[in-house]
Amino acid sequence: MTQYMYCINYQDSEADMCALEMRSIFKESIVNKAFFSGRRIDESLSPYFKSRLEIIHEATNFEDLILIISENKYTIEESKVQYIPVSKTDPVNKGRKNITRVVGDVMEGLPSYDNPKIIYGVTCYEGKWYFGIVVFNTMLWQKHSSKPNSYSSSLNINTAKAILNIAAQGDISKKIIDPCCGVGTVLLEGSYSGYDITGCEINPKVAYKARDNLKHYGYQGPVILKDIKDLDGYYDAAVVDLPYGNLSQSDEFDMLEIIRHAARISKRQVLVSSIDLTEKICEEGLVFVDRAVVYKNRNKRFARYIWVCEDLK
Repeated sequence: MTQYMYCINYQDSEADMCALEMRSIFKESIVNKAFFSGRRIDESLSPYFKSRLEIIHEATNFEDLILIISENKYTIEESKVQYIPVSKTDPVNKGRKNITRVVGDVMEGLPSYDNPKIIYGVTCYEGKWYFGIVVFNTMLWQKHSSKPNSYSSSLNINTAKAILNIAAQGDISKKIIDPCCGVGTVLLEGSYSGYDITGCEINPKVAYKARDNLKHYGYQGPVILKDIKDLDGYYDAAVVDLPYGNLSQSDEFDMLEIIRHAARISKRQVLVSSIDLTEKICEEGLVFVDRAVVYKNRNKRFARYIWVCEDLK
């Protein structure tokens, strides 16, 4: 079975969120910033992916790896070789130029440094050497930071992108609903990644802004003008960014109503709030299977709490 090596990176303020996303996608806890999996995930799906190396060969030392590459008579035409550091402190990275030169010398043809169709990656991790085809996160989704319509309370794009993957567990075929979509921050990330996602918004002016944001980037995702309590149909997962700020008693009642209806229309819910609702969620009878806290910046002054709830029946 083909094995892939993933390299990830994140700010300390997003460490808990990244860990939750990786657990949701790979169904196991990820301890290090480099790890292996038999599951092939698009390299630009997660905001925390740096690269994905499809492993072709591995060896216990560099000399053996060079021998294997030489015996297989690879061509480097329209390609190039690049060393993949697994961390900022990777000691082997200092010799990357010599490493890539030696690998390239045993391959046939001349490399293409400016516009390679294939990048052959080589790396050393935990005493073993790996060679394969590497792809990098394009980061093109970061263009959404400049969307025409936004609110100060909107989710940042890293959080929006991650909670989608948490909701769908990395499966873009899942049917997703954002029942309180606002200006469409989550919809933009879902549309970019190819998710089957629908937005719903009760305020017509806000719904217009969500559609305008989608149109700006050429996305076609639907935005329904409707109250969540009037939604029918059933979805694989719901992503719910709950009201932000100092909540009154009536606001809290509305928030719990949103949670109830999200559970009514979906099998899995990812709830996001600026206040800790753990007790309220339990009182509602929802079963949360995972959770995380993500902070707005390195100072960790503003937290967003995230719960993953599931209908386990």
